[in-house]
Amino acid sequence: MAELSEEEWRAKVMQHKAAVEELLKARKSKEALAEALRDPPYGAPEEVKLQGAKTVLYALSAFREAEIKEATEKLDEEKQNTLMKYLYKFWSQSLPSRTNAQLFVWHAALVEKAGTGSIVRVLYDCNRP
Repeated sequence: MAELSEEEWRAKVMQHKAAVEELLKARKSKEALAEALRDPPYGAPEEVKLQGAKTVLYALSAFREAEIKEATEKLDEEKQNTLMKYLYKFWSQSLPSRTNAQLFVWHAALVEKAGTGSIVRVLYDCNRP
């Protein structure tokens, strides 16, 4: 696959954002999360990666705590690993404690579904969103 230019990455991330927003407006939060996690911008410049991460965080915030476990069960292994990568990225960003608390609920649900192997895969995978 050919390298994308910064503008191509930016356009791709903005398309994901628009699709996620439309799905959330239609109250399809699980589909919105899957879309946000689809094809992460691993090769993009950091600024574009941050925009992609904001889209994922926006999708995560649409869930009530009681819905999180079911949402993680609907994700395939690749999306579970991608979400785990984003969780660790978010924790490095000094987000508000309330947001971090919600992220820990996602983390616990992911570990329950995917096992601790997901954490190991994230820590040793050099592709970062």
